[in-house]
Amino acid sequence: MESPVREKTTEKPRLVVLPLQPHPGPVGGGIGLGVHFLLGNIVATHTGLKEFWFGWRIKKLFAEKEELSAYCRGEAPALDIARLGKEQKIRYWLRGRVQTRANRIQTSLVLTDAENGCREWAATLALDPADRCIGFHQQFSAWLDACGLAFPQGQTAKTRWPEKTTLDSLDLLGRDLETYYRHAAYSDTTPGAMRPLSPDLFDPAVRAAPTSFLAHDLRGWILYKTGQYHAAEESFQKAIGLNPNGIGALSGLMWCAVYMGNQEKACRWAVAKADIRGESHEAARAGVEKRMKKALLHAD
Repeated sequence: MESPVREKTTEKPRLVVLPLQPHPGPVGGGIGLGVHFLLGNIVATHTGLKEFWFGWRIKKLFAEKEELSAYCRGEAPALDIARLGKEQKIRYWLRGRVQTRANRIQTSLVLTDAENGCREWAATLALDPADRCIGFHQQFSAWLDACGLAFPQGQTAKTRWPEKTTLDSLDLLGRDLETYYRHAAYSDTTPGAMRPLSPDLFDPAVRAAPTSFLAHDLRGWILYKTGQYHAAEESFQKAIGLNPNGIGALSGLMWCAVYMGNQEKACRWAVAKADIRGESHEAARAGVEKRMKKALLHAD
């Protein structure tokens, strides 16, 4: 969920994780988005793909926030992936549906390759919060391998943090994420300029799963986007304490340091992220320098 800094060229393809929609039947209103957030954080560590977050592209996929919400509820027309893939240079599209069964989530996923005649792969995976989602991580990694998108050697282990969550927490997390998406994508997105959201709206997800990486990471981004950098930094620190390879939280720490004027700390977090992504330390430091200059312009 990092604020995007565009690269001019890249040979790595993009993969976007769309919000997962509910199957007909009883399912928590936010669970699809909760699983979507989990998948996005898994895919972010894939060094064979360009880092790419759904939040960067929301308005180009859904012109109005009502369209986004309708899609999340499964009440919108299917996206034209062939057209959108070509227009937006996004090769891989991951979408799916969720359904609760007992204390587990049945997740039906579809991966589409927009560059090869929209070839598709499908799988049904079980997500059990009782095993801290490790089984789901393993199934998902194995399926990507079968789709021809295996994690490069050494990266798979970085995707398997123990996500200590519950069905209720995933539901609350997803509801919070939709609120965040609607507010961030369809408002003034200049850091610090967004009208603050009441923290009371987002605390229940953390209280429901106080050792959840995803809950602390999302809370950090909410605080960051409203200019509460010290509080955001604290949330991101808690998140990486639970998942040291959390790309989104490391990005958040880097951005907080940028807007607090601490270039040394920003470089430290940028380099830590580069190590996980297998990227250049020099490029990471150069990126921080550019961000610091932009932050100074905003401050003026």
